[in-house]
Amino acid sequence: MKILFASDLHGQVRHYGELLSLAHKLGSDCLLLGGDLLPTKFGGISPLLSGSMDFNAGLRAQIAFIDTTLAPLLNEFMDSHPSTRVFYIPGNHDWVVAMEHLAVKVPQAVNLHLRQTCLKDYRFMGYACVTDSSFWVKDHVRRDNPLDGPMPSRYACISTPQGIQPAADGAYIRRHPSIQEELAGLSVDEPEHTICIFHSPPFDSGLDTLHNGRPIGSRAIGEFILQRQPLVTLHGHIHESPYMSGVFYTQIGRTLSVNAGYSHKHLHAVSFDPENPKATLTHSLFKSGKPLVRGYGLERFSLKIKSLVLQSFFSK
Repeated sequence: MKILFASDLHGQVRHYGELLSLAHKLGSDCLLLGGDLLPTKFGGISPLLSGSMDFNAGLRAQIAFIDTTLAPLLNEFMDSHPSTRVFYIPGNHDWVVAMEHLAVKVPQAVNLHLRQTCLKDYRFMGYACVTDSSFWVKDHVRRDNPLDGPMPSRYACISTPQGIQPAADGAYIRRHPSIQEELAGLSVDEPEHTICIFHSPPFDSGLDTLHNGRPIGSRAIGEFILQRQPLVTLHGHIHESPYMSGVFYTQIGRTLSVNAGYSHKHLHAVSFDPENPKATLTHSLFKSGKPLVRGYGLERFSLKIKSLVLQSFFSK
């Protein structure tokens, strides 16, 4: 069985094209998308400064991307590759309303968030939510554990059928269980045949290393992996982590955990055979070796500057 995984494509049409071409070339039985599928639009710096930000424009841009680009791409691929299944989860930048629209437009693909499905001898399950940050999209934000609180955010919003609504005073956090509590409700009956897709990586695993060297993953997801020991876990969210930590996979007990990373220049994807995932794990850019840190310095610096600018605007 051949599995192909990528995350954090953020509406990059070229990356989607390369990914689907790679799935065709490899003869993939399963294509997994690990969240942040859609473009992130926030209207520029001027509306942020003036307080006139229209987050509904970002939602409309995601729906338009689905209608004009993503749905046609995926539907055409699945029609021409009927033996390849497509599973996905949202990411923290994907509005819930947009993801509901995607499910209608691409009914053959399966949203695995808080769900399980089987393919051949393997069970696939997914979880989209991440710990809180200063970013504005709060649909898939949760407390890591029940005692955690919200992070101060100048623009905290959720999507509804009536459009984007403000979620002041941490209401988006209190109306949902924590990551720890939600994961406790997921059963892993056959861990040696289970593949989990999380948008967030586990905390301090080498898969969650920010541009400043700090880990920022989920402790609850790390605990889940240690306790349940699925065969493979696949992650995204922290684009630069492979370049900062020097690894794109690690072993957590018996579990092989992977974060392929992201770069605007190159597709980052991994393929493997679940019969022997570690021996067959291959990165589209790094192959089976270490991330090529050389040449990433400018992009890493750009990520750092972008992160600092966004934090200054979105943090209270």
